[in-house]
Amino acid sequence: MWNERIAEFEENKNSESELKTQDSKKIVAEFSEHYAPNRSEKLDSIPIGIIKAFKELRTIDKDVHEKYVTLIFTKLYAEHLQCCHQSYIIENFPRKASEYDFDKLTMVNEFAFMSGYLDKSNLPEIWTSGIIEKWLSENQRLLKYEPIGKYNQQIKTISKKIANGDYWDN
Repeated sequence: MWNERIAEFEENKNSESELKTQDSKKIVAEFSEHYAPNRSEKLDSIPIGIIKAFKELRTIDKDVHEKYVTLIFTKLYAEHLQCCHQSYIIENFPRKASEYDFDKLTMVNEFAFMSGYLDKSNLPEIWTSGIIEKWLSENQRLLKYEPIGKYNQQIKTISKKIANGDYWDN
């Protein structure tokens, strides 16, 4: 009898975990695919519940987490270039690493976790939305996901126009 109750508990626990996994994937996928940053919008406009789903997903399905964090940052940078022809600061880091909350629910921390770019003992002064270019150049397999590839192509096209001076009056 006792073993049956333990087995039932384990079965329910596993079902809840699987449901939570599917919920996190669905929430993150829907949000990321519909995310449309507006002009110089910052990442802090992303609801905390969405960031919690990203954080859960990083331990459940690393590949899905990576794909959708990349999509968010690619869309954001493409929008910054499209609207304003420049990247924007997405994080100002304190001088002392001990003053930065590495566990805070932010998209920057999700990107830092995913990329490994944040050296906890030697923080950079800032990160700009353009940091996604480095990530994409090192992880070109992500460009196979059509939305990331599409926004990356936008970034390249706009960057070329910026370099050519197309947006400035002569």
